[in-house]
Amino acid sequence: MEKNNGKGKEKSEVPALESSIKIMEYLSRYTSKERSLSQISKKLSINKSTCHRILKLLTHYRYVSYDDDSKQYNLGSYLIILGARAAELIDYLKLAKPHLKWVSDQTGLTSVLLEPVSHDRLMYVAKEEPELPDSPVQVTVKLGQHFPLTSASFGKCYLAFIEEEKMNEIIQTVNFKQFTDKSIIDYETFKDSLKEVQQKGYAVSYEEHTSGVFGIAAPIFNSAGEISMVIACIGFSSGISEEFVTFCGEQLMEAAGNIMKVTGGRKPF
Repeated sequence: MEKNNGKGKEKSEVPALESSIKIMEYLSRYTSKERSLSQISKKLSINKSTCHRILKLLTHYRYVSYDDDSKQYNLGSYLIILGARAAELIDYLKLAKPHLKWVSDQTGLTSVLLEPVSHDRLMYVAKEEPELPDSPVQVTVKLGQHFPLTSASFGKCYLAFIEEEKMNEIIQTVNFKQFTDKSIIDYETFKDSLKEVQQKGYAVSYEEHTSGVFGIAAPIFNSAGEISMVIACIGFSSGISEEFVTFCGEQLMEAAGNIMKVTGGRKPF
């Protein structure tokens, strides 16, 4: 991978492998799940002939699929096998799932677990939807969906609990996108919202990423006291009271604390 040594970026030690990873990450996004060779090459700044050779190899091993009619690439079927195996082997997800369900049962909302998928994005890795008989229509999510770190409660929660230098670097790199008319796209306003997250211990967003949807998120720290995951609940924003938002935030912080107990995590302060 490229590293910054204070004198600029170093070249990747394994450029073909890094390009392969970038291609699969790019195709894993719902907004770019089907792309042509030219589109992939241009978007990822990979030489077209090199990109073609990598895609050919990834297709051979079924990490990527190719449609002869549309001339477009997509993720391949073998990743389903790897994903299922990873879910079986990653113990922390098994340990976290009961607490995710508890949040969903307590709040009547869809609860989710997210972790970094790259330096600037978070991804849904687990979810629980409420089973309450009197629960209203709920927000449904797709595992594997990515979110920029500068959007909604998930990203604000993550950025609020990392080192300030790294946080500033990510914000400047990712910048802001106007998803809705309530998206925060001003640097100072966004930084102020991070201070509020640090004070409360959880993040809240109202329709900042998706119209009609609100989210609340709390941090989960690893054994080194570094944020490693985000636990959140999401629902429709219509009729939501401040008291209910506070209640959800408290439930999420309790669940996050319980997950850290079983995974060996600890708060940094």
